[in-house]
Amino acid sequence: MNIRKFDPAADFTRLETWLRGRYQECGKPVFWLPERLHDLLYRVDGQEAAEGGTRSRDYIFLAEEDSRILGCILPDGENVYFGLTTGRDALFPALLSFSEEHCLPLFSPGADGSIKFWAAVSDSLEHAKQHLAGLGYQKYAEEEYTCSLAPGSASLPPQLPQGFRLVFGEDYPDERNKWTALRLGFHPDWEETDPRVDMGPYEARKQSSMYPDSFECLILDEGVREGNPVCAYCFVYVDSRSGTAMIEPLSVREAWQGRGLGTALIRGAVLRCRELGLGKCYVDCFGWRKDFYTAAGFTVEDRIGFWYRCLG
Repeated sequence: MNIRKFDPAADFTRLETWLRGRYQECGKPVFWLPERLHDLLYRVDGQEAAEGGTRSRDYIFLAEEDSRILGCILPDGENVYFGLTTGRDALFPALLSFSEEHCLPLFSPGADGSIKFWAAVSDSLEHAKQHLAGLGYQKYAEEEYTCSLAPGSASLPPQLPQGFRLVFGEDYPDERNKWTALRLGFHPDWEETDPRVDMGPYEARKQSSMYPDSFECLILDEGVREGNPVCAYCFVYVDSRSGTAMIEPLSVREAWQGRGLGTALIRGAVLRCRELGLGKCYVDCFGWRKDFYTAAGFTVEDRIGFWYRCLG
């Protein structure tokens, strides 16, 4: 087995195909969907670079044998995820050891120079969890959840308060307002500073081969006469080859939270997926948002545990 650095130009389609194959083989996510890879490379990395962070793509690695992908190391922020081909569980220790050596620049050292290394592993991978525990890794209380909903089972239309309207991206062309609303949902402190957000990640996402089939869903506050009327926004990646969709990202601006707009946004996006004939719609979320998605009809398909130990 050889572990080498990912080359976006030469390897992107191969890795995307491998991820899709893993999903189709198992009938459910056992690792990342290809939609998440697209989001990482075209949107997340752009945001990280704009905010002075490290690009995850520079620390993706492929484990190969005879030009076949056996596994991969996929970092997202300060969490390193591991994927393996069915029947290749014994390779996990080698991937973990390699990542502990080669992915350290993703992590910020502590005052004593040590690094808290984070490994993200599916709770279904017992061998990996046992190996991590044997090395002294501790499991963090928070988990990540992969939740799904079959759009064909969705029947409830979005319920909006009076004065609000749900539209899709093609019906609202102001891209800066849409992208700014999304970023304000994650950074409410920016509301008072009239931010000029970097549009680079928004534009970069258009380079994704999934972009033509994907869509934006947003809610407008029709009472806003001046300023940005977009109060909730989500993007839905559509992988027509697997018949799946993934909602990422989603946000509601702070002043508009607590009115059911997030649930309405989700329902609107899922109903659009039903119109497109998609079989499953997915979200990846942390525990504090799981209840929101399950209340909207999603069910948990997988759990990702976060394990950590100090290196150095």
